[in-house]
Amino acid sequence: MAMSLDTLIKRASEAFDAALAAAAPGSAMAPALDRLDHRPTHILAIGKAASAMARACRDHGLDAQGVIITNPENAADVEGFELIIGGHPVPDQGSMDGAKRAIELTSSLGPDDHLLVLLSGGGSALMTRPVGDLDLDHKRIINEALLARGMDIHRMNACRRLFSAVKGGRLAGLAAPARVTQWVLSDVPGDHLASIASGPFAPDPWSFDDAVGCVVEAGITRHDWATSVLDAMRKGDLPAPLRDGDPAFDRVETSILASNAICREAASNDLGDNTVSLPDLDGDAMAMGRTLAHAVMNAPAPLLAVTGGETVVTLPQQHGLGGRSQALALSFLLAMEDAEFDWVLLAAGTDGRDGPTDAAGGLVTSGMRPDIDAARAALDGHDSYHYLDRIGGLLRCPPTGTNLADIAIVLTSPKG
Repeated sequence: MAMSLDTLIKRASEAFDAALAAAAPGSAMAPALDRLDHRPTHILAIGKAASAMARACRDHGLDAQGVIITNPENAADVEGFELIIGGHPVPDQGSMDGAKRAIELTSSLGPDDHLLVLLSGGGSALMTRPVGDLDLDHKRIINEALLARGMDIHRMNACRRLFSAVKGGRLAGLAAPARVTQWVLSDVPGDHLASIASGPFAPDPWSFDDAVGCVVEAGITRHDWATSVLDAMRKGDLPAPLRDGDPAFDRVETSILASNAICREAASNDLGDNTVSLPDLDGDAMAMGRTLAHAVMNAPAPLLAVTGGETVVTLPQQHGLGGRSQALALSFLLAMEDAEFDWVLLAAGTDGRDGPTDAAGGLVTSGMRPDIDAARAALDGHDSYHYLDRIGGLLRCPPTGTNLADIAIVLTSPKG
């Protein structure tokens, strides 16, 4: 039976709401809190979901003092916690302050202490302490180079770990020999611990030479200070990230409590039994939009489909405003120009923010009739935000208090 465009939009929005509900830290943490067999003496919450995760601990009756390091949009005071607000996606002085406090806390622990770490996405920028004599300006140069290059999250964070005093297991090294329980909300495809907030309590799986290769790829080694740091690490004058087998991890136990797969499952369940999966969100955002459109154009309507993951964008020196989900949505809209059925695409970040914008992503439909030349110019200029705003294609929602990567929902129907 054919569904109206309004119905398709409503169902896609409801499925997104179901995904966000499943991603709520309180829901994800409840079973782990019930199973916790040793009360922590300290709590360190890092990432976009840090305030919500800390609140869940306090609501469950954990009375340990703690530190929250999070972004402005999701920041909320929690009784008994010190709140530190850092910058995202570009680190700022608050990010430096957060790292300093994390170092102080972990360094103060003894063998009888138990640290509960609440880790979520965004921690790479929100908690920043460059290694050696590097400062915040150096860190910004590194971060901006990585964001502009369009590298995937694993290569990006391999670079970040090299130049950090807190990432790549270094906080685990400072906390040892205390007991550490780490609960993770994963925003990374494959749930690789070293890539979630750049793995402050996880061993670095990359060899030094492979990580340096990523630094070269990003163009960072054109700076003399970067090559000096890498040379010092080769000589052992500066500590490199910790590797698997290091005794610092002997008392670290990690559990992934939620991931993007939970969001996809919840959205699929909301849509019903006939929901199918589309290709995972991965690689270049604009190319991914075309890939999804190709899959949808070749599937019979009606179609109920869900996917998720994390794409990237490669920014030129001069660019407009947007985010990866907005770029994907605009690319999809252009690629669906010849569709002979009604359709809706909702593509958004589960944290409620897409890039440095006030939008969560894009919601585009077959009812939109874009100016093809203007839309392509916006896409090529990485200015998807302003174009989607003009045609009513932005999806806005309040900050969600969680961060489990991105989700895309596609619904189609024969024209009624």
